Order: sequence, then structure tokens, then C-alpha cells
Amino acid sequence: MAHGNETWREYSYLGGMDAIALGCLTAVLVSRRSLSPAALRALTTVGAAVLIFSLCFSVETEGWGLYRSGLDMSILGLGTCMCSASVAQSKWRAPIVLKPLLKLGQISYEVYLTHMFVVFVFFDFFVRRGQSLKEVPLLFVAVIFVAVLVGQLTSRYYSEPFNRLIRDRWANSEKQ
Repeated sequence: MAHGNETWREYSYLGGMDAIALGCLTAVLVSRRSLSPAALRALTTVGAAVLIFSLCFSVETEGWGLYRSGLDMSILGLGTCMCSASVAQSKWRAPIVLKPLLKLGQISYEVYLTHMFVVFVFFDFFVRRGQSLKEVPLLFVAVIFVAVLVGQLTSRYYSEPFNRLIRDRWANSEKQ
């Protein structure tokens, strides 16, 4: 369906539907079942191994036909779900050094929804100024920083106020 366009094949909404579905199924499973400590250790170990394999040996998977069929991303999603399930059930707490990354995770959807506006503006500015390729890392850092800032603002002034409104209305309707 991507008509040969590799970017559209990998980064389209349809191309990520399996990962979204796996994540939803994982959330349902984790909320309904308690896993034993042995099962949590197994999930963590297998999930981490799948993630490491998927991210570090992606060239090898291409030879197996996983890339061509799109299963490489499905396997990556499955490994992510395994690790997410084990973390959710084990009540693991991140070390303080990871707190900024955890905060970013809390606004990741807002960053995801708004980041392309930042990318387009910065890329257009970068091209118009005729910047050299040596300055691309600076462009990436600036885009990431501003995209996180826009995501934070979107969360604070749009998403969270609406979430509170919906939760308040839901709570009030349940009381009646």
C-alpha cells in the first residue's frame, strides 16, 4: 500500500497499527492478571533480548525477510510490550537520573502530535539559511528541545485541562 515509498511504509499510521493494538492488548492483560515473579523475570529477559536483537541486528533481520514483510516492527513492538508489562506489574521505580525521560514519556503523545510542526519550521529555516551538513546535529538537538517544549505546553494548556473536564463530568455522572 505504500507504493514503494519506504518512509510511508515504515512511519505511516497503518504501518504502526500492530504496535498500537499490541500495546492496547498488553494494557488489558496487565490490568486483569497478576503475573508471578518468575513470569515477570521471564518477560523482562525475553522482552529485553527481543528489543536488543531488533535494534542492534536489524540488518540481519532483513536477510530473513522480516523487513520486507513488516514483521521486524511487529517483533520490536512485541518486545516493548513484554518489557512494559513486566515494569507495570513489578512496580519498578526509575532512578532519579531517568526522571526527565519519565516526564517526557508522560507528554509523549503531545510531543508526537505536534513535533512535525516544529520539524517543518526548523527544516525550512535550516534550508533557507543554506546550512552545511555539519550543522545537522545542532538542528536535531534544537528540534528535539523545541518539540518537547511545544509538547509540554500542549499538555499543560490543552490536554490536561480537557482531561480534568472529562474526568470531572464522568465522576459527576457516576454520582447521579
